[in-house]
Amino acid sequence: MVNKLKFIILTNDICSGKEFGDTTLDNSNYIKLQVSSNSIYGRFLKRGIVDGKTVAVTNELLDSKLNSISNENNVQSYIGIVVGQYETSVTIDPDFSLLLDNQAVNSNSPNSICSSSESSLTKSQLAGIIVGSIVFFIVLVIIVGIILFSKSVRIRIIIYKIFKKSKKSY
Repeated sequence: MVNKLKFIILTNDICSGKEFGDTTLDNSNYIKLQVSSNSIYGRFLKRGIVDGKTVAVTNELLDSKLNSISNENNVQSYIGIVVGQYETSVTIDPDFSLLLDNQAVNSNSPNSICSSSESSLTKSQLAGIIVGSIVFFIVLVIIVGIILFSKSVRIRIIIYKIFKKSKKSY
């Protein structure tokens, strides 16, 4: 018998979101838990089979009662499926899907929680900028050195003397 269902989505991104409500096409509730561009979508029918008869079922969001975790990296939610009294069996059919959204949750998304980051650049972007700057500086020094070497006789004489002294030391 399954009485717990747990999905865990973790990310290094800085936003998460949660939606709970009624669907428009069928008689059910839905929940969407999104971290970055990954989502768990759950659909909970408002009917079930109790002791062989189809009856109405109520779905409740229990997050405020059970202290669910909601921060920029994790989203947790509790859904209560309320079924009346029964004698032998209850059959319910929640439906869960893992979705890849084409748009990641951000600070403009409804019901989103985002951390305030001092830098909007990722570590790899910062590393690329630093490495690119260093390479640009080295290339610039080489180009300036070549131009000065080809234009200035004084620099040629100094470099010639340095190489001549280094050959004598061997």
